[in-house]
Amino acid sequence: MEGPLTVRQISSSTYKDRNEEYKRQFTHLPDTEKLIADYACALQRDILLQGRLYLSENWLCFYSNIFRWETTISIALKNITFMTKEKTARLIPNAIQIVTEGEKFFFTSFGARDRSYLSIFRLWQNVLLDKGLGREELQSEKQIKKSPSLTSEKRLSRVASKSLDLNKNEYLSLDKSSTSDSVDEENITEKDLHGRLFINRVFHISAEKMFELLFTSSRFMQRFANSRNIIDVVSTPWNVEPGGDQLRTMTYTIVLNNPLTGKCTTATEKQTLYKESREARFYLVDAEVLTHDVPYHDYFYTLNRYHIIRSSKQKCRLRVSTDLKYRKQPWAIVKSLIEKNSWSSLEDYFKQLESDLLMEESVLNQSIEDPGKLSGVRRRRRNFNRTAEMVPKLSSLRSSGDVGLDAKGHVTGKKKLMESCNTALIVVMSIFLLLLVLLNVTLLLKLSKIEYAAQSFYRLHLQEEKSLNLASDMTSRAENIQKNKDQTHRLKGVLRDSILMLEQLKSSLIMLQRTFDLLNKNKTGLAVGS
Repeated sequence: MEGPLTVRQISSSTYKDRNEEYKRQFTHLPDTEKLIADYACALQRDILLQGRLYLSENWLCFYSNIFRWETTISIALKNITFMTKEKTARLIPNAIQIVTEGEKFFFTSFGARDRSYLSIFRLWQNVLLDKGLGREELQSEKQIKKSPSLTSEKRLSRVASKSLDLNKNEYLSLDKSSTSDSVDEENITEKDLHGRLFINRVFHISAEKMFELLFTSSRFMQRFANSRNIIDVVSTPWNVEPGGDQLRTMTYTIVLNNPLTGKCTTATEKQTLYKESREARFYLVDAEVLTHDVPYHDYFYTLNRYHIIRSSKQKCRLRVSTDLKYRKQPWAIVKSLIEKNSWSSLEDYFKQLESDLLMEESVLNQSIEDPGKLSGVRRRRRNFNRTAEMVPKLSSLRSSGDVGLDAKGHVTGKKKLMESCNTALIVVMSIFLLLLVLLNVTLLLKLSKIEYAAQSFYRLHLQEEKSLNLASDMTSRAENIQKNKDQTHRLKGVLRDSILMLEQLKSSLIMLQRTFDLLNKNKTGLAVGS
């Protein structure tokens, strides 16, 4: 089993060779940096880069050389923001993730992951505390590594051993002796996804209340879904799986404004509450979201991880990270298109979620402050009609009541607006129908005039033929030509007027059709907005 190499564990010649190799590979480091330990491991990138991890008092370095393809990484311990133990492919516990301000490094294939993690963590803490590593601490490193470490899972297991029953908000009660107002965040190891971190904020909301807001059919989530144009939401209750985790499935429809993706898309969200979660203290939820009607939907899905960590009795930290997962590898241009649209949508979604949670936080805090004021105002009236226990109950219901009234008022306003729009639509349609009737009557009169003119022309033509046959010798040819011209001119005038009337009727009908199309679009927009 591969372990750390220290001065006490290896011969001086071997340590000297390792130290010279370390100096030769990382020439930019100060000469005062001495090699403390090194580990065989691999860096996970597009491919797995096998190499060695070198640990000194102030630096964490990695070097790999695969077929003369060299990879060199130097990380100052003071630049590390946090580090976590990880599992390769979610199964093998042999990985460590190092996170700096702008990058994440996933090292795997450790022979003794826990001892390696403890050594790196201890040196990192010494740098943050500006504390050097003395000779006695360096020689006792082996004994420290062999001592059992108290992991976050073991600490959490001391709190409660039972799983949560989340159906109908009937939570199992905790032992009150294990609950205090002290900060518990330091006992929790956050395991973010490899994608992006969108929310990392402390809210003045208890951890239990935060879970209720986000992962039940709360009014908060109903309002948030309406604001995001999410409709037809159907969710199942939390069901306990054989492994101890709890599963909840949601289906809904998202109304889209993007012409490339259609008007709407259905989605399925599978939420998994892990068995390590503890009521009112720590919740770990993964939400797997699949959209079914967007381009290339069969290539990818999104995975959102929610950490809700109790900070104090009325505070919790919400940490949300997201990653894009691929079922099959798309082309590069398709992958860039998927990631561009997905990250943009996710960023907008979680920004609004954070903003709405801040507003909900202010409402909840206001509802907590109001009972004292309300009890002071109604102190003289208690003896007449209410007991001392009624006032706090009423005040505690104030926030939910106000929210209900606001929602009802919003719906009523929308109904009145739709009714007024419908009335105006009916009036406009009636006016256009009246105009259409008038145009039809005018057209009928014109057509009757044309028919009369045609019949008169026919009769005149017959009479002229008879007159020409009877008095062809008496009528000159010039007179007949002049009469024909006059009649032709008269007929042309009648036909010209008829054509003008028909064109006016056509333009009126086109204008009427456009008006109806515009009214239908406005009505559809109002229905979608409601």
